[in-house]
Amino acid sequence: MTPLDGSDAIQFSDAAISKRQFLGQLAAAGAAAILWPGDANAVMELWESGDPLCVVPYPTLDKPDGYELDLAYLETFIAMSAALTGVAPLDRHLANQYMERYATHPQISKNLDILVKAYRGLAADKKPQDGDIKQGIMMSSDGAVRAGAKQLIYLWYTSAFFIPLDAGTDPNRPLLQDDPADTRKKAWVYGTPEQYEHGLMWKVISAHAPMTPGGPRRYWATAPIL
Repeated sequence: MTPLDGSDAIQFSDAAISKRQFLGQLAAAGAAAILWPGDANAVMELWESGDPLCVVPYPTLDKPDGYELDLAYLETFIAMSAALTGVAPLDRHLANQYMERYATHPQISKNLDILVKAYRGLAADKKPQDGDIKQGIMMSSDGAVRAGAKQLIYLWYTSAFFIPLDAGTDPNRPLLQDDPADTRKKAWVYGTPEQYEHGLMWKVISAHAPMTPGGPRRYWATAPIL
């Protein structure tokens, strides 16, 4: 996808946008709207990174659900992430953290591997073009592929997954699907404070993550240089 910059990546009004409003806009019409055609109007329940539902530990898997993480998997994860987020280069250390988080999350571990296989199918003998990504992933007939891609975009932009509250941790549960008819409430589930600080959305809008230091004393009094 075309790399994003602060001038035309996301359009905002002049009014101040709270963090909660911004995350809601990002999920419903922000990053997904930039990179996703005709995103459905999903029912959402939004939470701040400090809210209890976002910080309660969930049981992670001992290892990915049915696959192994190795250097080749990381390389695919990075290339796929760049294609779906529209941002390159991506931090390799952060990519490794995100890959492990995604692969060991009990609700979406299988979605990651299905997404990786779909991407590798497009990249078998060449670097996929924007049209390949759009048709093969963003508009895939497989709802699990689309759901996996959306979680990857959310992860890079917000450092959080956006998942149903009642999905549970049963290993035999169905795959997460990109389903417009799914009206279950969803919540942002964050990782570490460092990952939150490095969310791509702050880079896009030339800002720092709320509740984190952004510069020297009174840095906020000067408009950012775009």
